[in-house]
Amino acid sequence: MKYTGAYALVLVLHLLTVAAVIGPLLAAPPLAARAVRDGRLDALRDHTRTTRLYALASVVVVLLGSALVGLGEVGDQWSYGQLWVSASYVLWLVSVVLLLVVVVPAQTAAAGRLETGQDGSGPDAAALAQRISGAGGLAALLLAAVIVLMVLKPGA
Repeated sequence: MKYTGAYALVLVLHLLTVAAVIGPLLAAPPLAARAVRDGRLDALRDHTRTTRLYALASVVVVLLGSALVGLGEVGDQWSYGQLWVSASYVLWLVSVVLLLVVVVPAQTAAAGRLETGQDGSGPDAAALAQRISGAGGLAALLLAAVIVLMVLKPGA
């Protein structure tokens, strides 16, 4: 299928933002968990900032994807009524909520722990690192599922 005009431009922008936003968003939580375990406060702060910023920036990815659906509706290619489109929105939203409500607060709590001179060992630090890894990993799986849906477009 050959894409032209506004659809092609928005598709290129969407794919560029997917690469630029989702990649770092997938990498930051596991790196933050490692920083907690290693007691590296500066690295943890950086990864926390990255997680928060890129989770919020993923809205741009979704807006561009929504524009593609809107442009696709003109040619009866895509529609908001297709299950893969709706499922993608839900999976993205759950992943962002996990990141902003579970991962970032755990990263912030771990940073507070490190700021008070406690190292990355001990049950509290281990629990925070596990929370970051677990919720971050689940968010990554959900985002990967969105990418699979975008590629396969089941039912389209």
